[in-house]
Amino acid sequence: MSIADNQTRTEEPTQAAYEAGCRTGLAIAALATSAVAFVSLLGLEKAILACVLATLAIRGMPARSQARRWGIAAIVVTIVYLVTFAVIVAVFHEQLGELMGLLQQLG
Repeated sequence: MSIADNQTRTEEPTQAAYEAGCRTGLAIAALATSAVAFVSLLGLEKAILACVLATLAIRGMPARSQARRWGIAAIVVTIVYLVTFAVIVAVFHEQLGELMGLLQQLG
């Protein structure tokens, strides 16, 4: 066994841990972004960003990993936000139109 073989074997677990850490970071960012989008109710672009980050975090991760669970949680929060946003726009579309007119008069 050569020194190069030993070095390759030690780099493989290190590389796998590094990638898992990056994906966990993406999942945490996705969950935080989806929570911010849900709380503000004005951040459709934040919800889309959270969904993209969660998808990147989930891709290629084992089924029972922490990053996968957090990524799925971020997607669930994003879907709840998008449904809530659609319902609010559908129910209050006339009032939202009036609000936009009033805001234009102020500006």
